[in-house]
Amino acid sequence: MAPLENYLEHADKLAQDVVNAWGVNMQAGNGDLLTPEFNLLLDKACRYRIMKSIAENHRESKILSERTATEEQVARLGFAETYKTFWERHHKN
Repeated sequence: MAPLENYLEHADKLAQDVVNAWGVNMQAGNGDLLTPEFNLLLDKACRYRIMKSIAENHRESKILSERTATEEQVARLGFAETYKTFWERHHKN
């Protein structure tokens, strides 16, 4: 089991991987086969990506508030925790 820090460190790539997996399944007509657990993971990935985008835009404009920065970190942590749980359930060694 990898520590949570590994998932946090790679959150951007992992979130993109989740979105890509969803897209592949939707294009193949397998959307109905996606589990509620995967859909929750997808929701957390999308929420993180949205909050990251907002925070990055605010950083570039030099208007990043403490609240927005915190919301980004909370979304990142929520995604990483959900991904870790999902991964460990589906990749037992």
